[in-house]
Amino acid sequence: MAKERKTIKKANEAQGEQAKSIDLKSIYAFDPKDITTDVSVVRYSNLAYIQVMPRDLYIDFLEMPGVKKDGKMVATGTRIYMSHTAGQKLAEVLAGILKQVSLSGGMEKYEDKRKSVRPG
Repeated sequence: MAKERKTIKKANEAQGEQAKSIDLKSIYAFDPKDITTDVSVVRYSNLAYIQVMPRDLYIDFLEMPGVKKDGKMVATGTRIYMSHTAGQKLAEVLAGILKQVSLSGGMEKYEDKRKSVRPG
């Protein structure tokens, strides 16, 4: 057991001597012209749930009504995590795009054909 500890200690010391700083900025630097999109999964969602936490948020995009499995309805979904900043930007951009499409008459509109039922 003591021999194993000495071996591990020597290995850690050797790694410490070899340790170098890494410039992450240079590793991830790129020319914006060189970026390309690789969309590996495509799903349709007609329902989304958003959960905000202290450090980030996530959106569950669900495919409703789902499929019955083992006696329960199971909705397939995709969860996307993002920072608060990315969520705010998404909300702003999405609201702007939907407003433009709506004003141009290009958006599907839901018309409730049921008669309103007033309490009483």
